[in-house]
Amino acid sequence: MSSLGRDEIAAGLTSLGVSAGDVVFVHSSLSSMGHVAGGAETVVDAFLDVLGSEGTLVVPTFTLARDLEHGPVFDPLRDASGMGRVTETARTRPGARRSRHLLHSVAAVGADSDLADAHGPSAWAADGPFWRLHELDGRIVLLGVPYLRCTYFHMIEQLLQTPYRRWREFEARLMEPDGTLRPLVTRTFSPEPDFVGNDFNRFGALLEERGLVRVGAIGNAVARIFNARDAVLTGVALYRDDPLLFVETGEGLTPLKDGLMVGEMHNEKAVLDPNRIYEG
Repeated sequence: MSSLGRDEIAAGLTSLGVSAGDVVFVHSSLSSMGHVAGGAETVVDAFLDVLGSEGTLVVPTFTLARDLEHGPVFDPLRDASGMGRVTETARTRPGARRSRHLLHSVAAVGADSDLADAHGPSAWAADGPFWRLHELDGRIVLLGVPYLRCTYFHMIEQLLQTPYRRWREFEARLMEPDGTLRPLVTRTFSPEPDFVGNDFNRFGALLEERGLVRVGAIGNAVARIFNARDAVLTGVALYRDDPLLFVETGEGLTPLKDGLMVGEMHNEKAVLDPNRIYEG
């Protein structure tokens, strides 16, 4: 199996439509790309090469494995990202900033990395980085993952106050760099107990039908890019006619016309060839 290098990945990102000066929020699967020489460091380097000094790379650095009922502690400096090797590599880059949210923090590297400086109790509200992506006309990149993994769509659900989710609040604590602890109130817009699950592929397919998504491949990974604002405006408009826009209908997850979706639930990949997923 041939290896992907930094220049080849950068060329693929440019072909996809990533440009210098962009603010991009990236969900990724390193293994979906095939073998990458240098691993996650190479992928992060390639993004930064294309984005340039005026661009910004943003990644999810979620820490979801928490005992929410017993005063969990979030340590932004030491708690590793639970969202894969590319995200952890970006989180630990010199100059990276990480938002302070118990469950849904993000890390940002680049000119607008200060978008990670503010994060209110709710992950998806207007006082946090996900809405800042909207304000900055940010772009969403799905690298080797389907729309199912696009957490940005949760922001639309919260904006719409979908009836199949409800508010919950937890008392947590934040560890400062000097080791002191301070309160960290956390609010979640969580599914109701009988919620069947999201099918974000359904909404993604509708975005593609409207010509709002550019699709390509980087190595073995199917890659998609679209504007955050397009997703928000389209989601709000379509939800008026279909309140189940983001919900699994019981007929299985929506297939996508490009590539194959493989892998277990919550770890799905979008690839050209399942046999080229890197297992090393």
